[in-house]
Amino acid sequence: MGSGFVRLARTWLVTFVAASPLVSCLLSPALAQGAEPDIKSPKLIDSGRIQFAQTCVYCHGDSGSGGKAGPLAGRTDLTADYVFQTITNGKRAGSLVMPTWGLSLDKATIWSLTAYIMSLQAKK
Repeated sequence: MGSGFVRLARTWLVTFVAASPLVSCLLSPALAQGAEPDIKSPKLIDSGRIQFAQTCVYCHGDSGSGGKAGPLAGRTDLTADYVFQTITNGKRAGSLVMPTWGLSLDKATIWSLTAYIMSLQAKK
């Protein structure tokens, strides 16, 4: 591969990475204004369910049933802000560590996870 291809690939990558926060804000006008999205939106909940299966199920179990980190389903003590902040910043409780996802997931994705987790409150 020539240096032209490498230069083009590098330019594309830098442009994509720089634009990705902008893209997520354009796709979610509520986030662009700093407001919380409608976490009861079926579309947002479904998006969060898919993301949960990809990133959270290992520790939190299928449908939030529990695992290494305990169940999320049926928990009524969680608020949307607490869930969002915990996903974003991580948490340590004794030897259990919730990783910081704010470095690898954008706000729109974290809100979709929050919406899905909050939807689990009615389930046990």
